Amino acid sequence: MALIESLPPRPLEAPELTSLNRSDAFELVVSVESEEPARGLLFATESWVKGVAYDDESGWSVVETVELGDETARIDGLQACEGSILSFHGGENEE
Repeated sequence: MALIESLPPRPLEAPELTSLNRSDAFELVVSVESEEPARGLLFATESWVKGVAYDDESGWSVVETVELGDETARIDGLQACEGSILSFHGGENEE
């Protein structure tokens, strides 16, 4: 997948997130965590939201994809993907 292949083989630092947000490829890229480095990311375009998580053994994986449209608002897609990232990481970042 081009999205995964474009990421470095490690968690991301804040400047890298800023660069992704400036990219024309995505409307929004945010970290699920408040601390660095980012191991869970939400990517959003006009038509989909993807939850992407990093694991030390397997690297980056798309853990959830939500197609957006009349039935699904972006906020719902973001929440679903965030939940999938937290589950992937064993709920370790849940408050």
